[in-house]
Amino acid sequence: MKRSRRPPEPAELPACVERDPAGAHFLELRLPATRGELATARMRAHQTATAFGLDAGRCYEFVFAINEAVTNAIKHGAPDEDGLITVRFTSEGDRLTCSVHDQGTFTAPVRVLHQRAEHGRGLALMAKLVDDLQLAIKPGSTIVHLSKDRRGAIRRGSLVADHADAAA
Repeated sequence: MKRSRRPPEPAELPACVERDPAGAHFLELRLPATRGELATARMRAHQTATAFGLDAGRCYEFVFAINEAVTNAIKHGAPDEDGLITVRFTSEGDRLTCSVHDQGTFTAPVRVLHQRAEHGRGLALMAKLVDDLQLAIKPGSTIVHLSKDRRGAIRRGSLVADHADAAA
């Protein structure tokens, strides 16, 4: 019988971001793929962005973009075999990145959306809120990378998609 891993409660999470062997700082959360976990993702995003040194406005934008990415992973993606998605924060130099990983295969919307549509504008919104947005898409894996620079970025709101090994 396979035992399910219970994700840590917010109070059990480390108070600071760890350092990996390559020297980058990181914090990884494995969250149940339920809407009830959005508050945990936002709280950790805010704590991490504040500790990293983002000003209030840039912190708000970063947290808002992460909320959208986690919402999309829960609503449109697929959890792993334990029912979890992964949210990983990394920092290198002046750049803070959050990667949201689910086991679904992202497919871009094919219809033109009306300006007042309530759904389907998440990627464009995220791209406007962060300094760099990248998608890594493979069959059974979607990772959204959202980056914010402490001092502002040269490439504001870019979107780069990597469809490595994507099925046609």
